[in-house]
Amino acid sequence: MGRPVGNREELITKILEQATAVFAEQGYRNATTEDIAKKVKLKKSSLYHYFKNKENMLFQALSTNLRRSLEPLEALAKEAGDARERLRQAVSMQVHMMMSVPYVGSLFLNERSSLHPRHLKQCLDLRQRHERAMRTIIDQGIADGSFGPIDSAIVVKLIFGALNGLPWWWKPSGKYNLEELGVIYADLLVDRMLASSKAVPR
Repeated sequence: MGRPVGNREELITKILEQATAVFAEQGYRNATTEDIAKKVKLKKSSLYHYFKNKENMLFQALSTNLRRSLEPLEALAKEAGDARERLRQAVSMQVHMMMSVPYVGSLFLNERSSLHPRHLKQCLDLRQRHERAMRTIIDQGIADGSFGPIDSAIVVKLIFGALNGLPWWWKPSGKYNLEELGVIYADLLVDRMLASSKAVPR
C-alpha cells in the first residue's frame, strides 16, 4: 500500500469517511491512524500527507459536515416567504443531512472533548450558526403570525435535541424511510409544537 495517484479531494473525503466510521466504532481514544490507513488501503505514513494527526482528522470530519449542513440552512433563513414552510424545509433538510452521515452527529456529542481548544471553538461556532439560522426563521414566523408566541431560543434547543437523537434509533430498514421521517419531524416540531390559531392546518 502506498501513496495513491488520483483526485486528492476524493481521497481526503474517503479518508474522512473511514476515519469517522472507525472513531464511531472504536471510540476516538482507542482508534489508531493504522486502523484508518487499513480501511483506505494506505500506508500509515501516507495519511500524514493529508492530515497532520488523528485529532486533525476528527476536526476535519466534524467541521466539514457542519459546514455542509449549515449552508442550505442559512440560505433558508435569508429567503423571503412563508416562515412556516421554510422551517418545515429546514427541519426535513437537517434530518437528511444528519442521517446521510449519522456517525458525525454522535461523534460531535461524544468526542468533542478530544478536539484541540481552537478546533472545538470553531466547531461550536458553526453549531451556533445553525441555531441562529433556525432561530431567525422561527422569529420571522412569530412576527408574521405563523407561529404562536414562544421563546425561539428554547424551540431551537428542542429541535436540535430531537435531531441529535436520530442516529441512536433510526435504521434504514425500519418502518419509515428518510423522506417520511423528514415529514414526520416537520409535522411534530413545526406544525404541532409551533402552531398558532392563524396557521393553516395540514
